[in-house]
Amino acid sequence: MTKGSATHPSDPGHRMSYFVLITTMVFWGSAFVSSKVAIDSVPPSVAALIRFGLAALFMLLFLRTRRKEIRTVPRESWFGLAILGLLGVAVYNLLFFWGLAFSRASDGTMIIPTLSPAVTVLLAALFLKEKLGRKQVGGLCLALIGSLVFFSAIGLGEVVNIRRMTGDLLFLAAAVCWSVYTLLGRKLLHKVDPMPATAYAMLFGSIALGFFAISDLSKVQWSGLSAGFWANQFYLALFPTVIANWFYYIGVKGIGAPRAAVFMYFVPVSGLVLAGLILNDVPTPVQLIGSALMLLGVWLVNHRAAPSPTGQEQKERIHHV
Repeated sequence: MTKGSATHPSDPGHRMSYFVLITTMVFWGSAFVSSKVAIDSVPPSVAALIRFGLAALFMLLFLRTRRKEIRTVPRESWFGLAILGLLGVAVYNLLFFWGLAFSRASDGTMIIPTLSPAVTVLLAALFLKEKLGRKQVGGLCLALIGSLVFFSAIGLGEVVNIRRMTGDLLFLAAAVCWSVYTLLGRKLLHKVDPMPATAYAMLFGSIALGFFAISDLSKVQWSGLSAGFWANQFYLALFPTVIANWFYYIGVKGIGAPRAAVFMYFVPVSGLVLAGLILNDVPTPVQLIGSALMLLGVWLVNHRAAPSPTGQEQKERIHHV
């Protein structure tokens, strides 16, 4: 692991790291919009299967270009990778795509990236007995208040709003699923490099998605799918999934995990902007206030006065799908 923090932030290497990290966040934000477009043509389970089936193929091909010692996976780690694939790829993405079928892309881009870190810290405190500082407790409370404000903007009096609330609850379940996946992956990443871990988790997850999508595959009019649909699916598989993971890996190596983590706040911002521009999906002022409170709460949750993490701790934070 290179120690990018040893050089000045204005160095060319740092500028390149900042560029790839910002690009990564835009890719991740765009996934909410592109996925919403995809489910206009196929059922959610099929959209998830196509995206991650293609992504797993691309990741495995990319992995072949890495050194053998990086690609090596200990025998005892395969079961763990299968569990991560089932939880973090299959179940998470079923909840994610089903949420998009009921709700808006702008809701998903605020709920999942914003609440996942807070839920992760909360679960770690409850089940792994990790200690919370005052700022983290305050941040969790603020994130909770922000989420209540966000959801208060969605009335329950009309069918359309009940449907939207259902989708948002699915997004919340996806955030919890991702948090559990993140915590389970910590131990595994002591033994497996993040790149092969991501690739093989995608492979196992895609296989699981295939079983979930069996009943929906026959409902698709495959010959009627447009070139635009397939272009969008290839974009989803390649850019927000494969290239974004690779770019984030480069960014963390360049400037370290603590600095790279700050860029995660650009995901909901880029997602909201793209949802507004492409889908005309603009959140209400009340939702924006709730979103701002959630972001501030998550910043407090993640803000630590402790020294920079070790190389292994940095490695644990790289694993994203």
